[in-house]
Amino acid sequence: MKNNILRGLVPMMTLVFFLTFVLSCSTSREDDYDYFQKLAEWGGARLDKPGEIRARVAEELKKYNETGDKKFLISSRYTESFVDLKNTGKSSDVLGLYQLPIVYDLLKLSNGQYRFVTASCNFNLAVKFEKNSPKLAMQFLDKAIAAEEQSGGRYFLPHLYHFKGRLYYNAKDYKNAIIYFGKALKIHDAKKDQLYIASMHNNFAMCYDKMNQMDKAVQELETAVKILENIPKPKLEVVYFLAKVKVDKGYYQYKLKEYAEAEQTLLTQLEFYRNHPEQQYETIVCLRYLFNIYKDRNQLDKIQGVLDIINTIEPKLKDIANQIEVDEIIQSYYAYVGNDTKVKELSFRLMSLHEKQDEASEKNFSRVSNALNDYIIKNINQRYEHTLEDQKLRNTFMFVLILLLVIVFFFIFVTIRNKYRKDKELAVKEKVILQKTKTILENNIKLQEDKISSLHLNLNLKIETEKEFLEHIKKVKRSKNADAEKTISDLFFKINNLIQIDKKNYDLINESSLENRQFVDKLSARFPMLTQQDLKYCVYFKLDLSSKEISLLENITEGSARVYKTKIKTKMDLGKETDLNSFLKTI
Repeated sequence: MKNNILRGLVPMMTLVFFLTFVLSCSTSREDDYDYFQKLAEWGGARLDKPGEIRARVAEELKKYNETGDKKFLISSRYTESFVDLKNTGKSSDVLGLYQLPIVYDLLKLSNGQYRFVTASCNFNLAVKFEKNSPKLAMQFLDKAIAAEEQSGGRYFLPHLYHFKGRLYYNAKDYKNAIIYFGKALKIHDAKKDQLYIASMHNNFAMCYDKMNQMDKAVQELETAVKILENIPKPKLEVVYFLAKVKVDKGYYQYKLKEYAEAEQTLLTQLEFYRNHPEQQYETIVCLRYLFNIYKDRNQLDKIQGVLDIINTIEPKLKDIANQIEVDEIIQSYYAYVGNDTKVKELSFRLMSLHEKQDEASEKNFSRVSNALNDYIIKNINQRYEHTLEDQKLRNTFMFVLILLLVIVFFFIFVTIRNKYRKDKELAVKEKVILQKTKTILENNIKLQEDKISSLHLNLNLKIETEKEFLEHIKKVKRSKNADAEKTISDLFFKINNLIQIDKKNYDLINESSLENRQFVDKLSARFPMLTQQDLKYCVYFKLDLSSKEISLLENITEGSARVYKTKIKTKMDLGKETDLNSFLKTI
């Protein structure tokens, strides 16, 4: 009964768990990762073609209006984020904050359903808040990493690990920085991502430099240089990065007091930068390293050469940070030669530049604060909306679950009740059958008892008649003048009595013979190696006749009867512990 109920419950409980799974997963769906990845690659290749991007925005909106699929609404907003993306980071929008409303809308629309969008938007926010709010940037980055790892790390993951390593590096946590740079290195494609792989080795070098492990730093830097120099037909970005890495190499040589090698390396790169005036910051860094070398070696003529170059590029500098770097080099020179007037003059100039920089930083901080406040408010509103949606979903789920439980319990009740009724009816029928069977068996037993009793009486009568017949024969034998006709008549009468007794026992004898034939047939089929004589002895053994009784019937000795029994057991392959008589009764 329990098994039948369980079999009935399986489909119902399966339905309950299936609906539970569907309801619990209603906030997630197939995230169309590949669709958004291709869209990102398409937009990234057309940053200088805003017209095409706007046309694609309209196309995605049209798909949304035709299908009602939210994916296309999100894809239209995502495509819109590529418009003027190339200008992000320039003076018009230093932090790229103009994109924040789009990013917030994308996160709200996606609501965690589209992992590519979740990873992309959180990565975008992490980059924007890297300098002004590293802690918040790390939070955004962790969300991006979680979404990307759930998707199998197909697109962003190496760059996310790289960026997390950079955040740790900026926080002076160099050990964790190395860990995440290493994670990025492991999943970069060795054939396609040579620039990124070289960048990871350069990052290792920077970490080891900060940890005062200069041998490892130089080793990693040499690896980066080798990778970059072996890239066939390098793009301009590869050339620029190789120049930067070689400047770092000159700096490490300087720290190791290998002044001649450092000077040669830096002069080579300075010549490169003079041919690429757009690399202003890198040029200034190279000049500062050369200035430090010449100052340490007291080479005033070479210092003057550095200052001449600085005086050439200084009027072209627009970035305040670059102007400060240049003036600090000049101030260091005048302090070195003991020109206090120039040092004081440059101090005032640097104060003015720092004030401008602080003012710009304050403006940026204000913009970031406003953006953060806006994000917090929107996040709170979004969480509130999600809470309401989740509550509605939970209520719906509870209603459906309760309804399903009622149906399940009703099904269980009906099943148990029907099963009880069927079992009760079956028990009544079985009771009637058992009663009838019992009556039939009792009648059969009584009939067999009567037959056996009759057989015993007839056998006793036959025995007495046979004794009387035997005595009569002895009497005839002793009598010498007996009447032959009368004697024959008496013998005929007694023989006829014996025949009549046998006729009365014919039915019982016939039944016994039939049972014996059936037994012999079964035994012969099961053990074909038994002879007819073996089968006859098996009948005796089944009837529990003793060796003495068998010897009288077959006119053999008791020992021979026992030998026959042993041979038959051997032929039937029965063990010594098996009783032949009991075994034969089971057949």
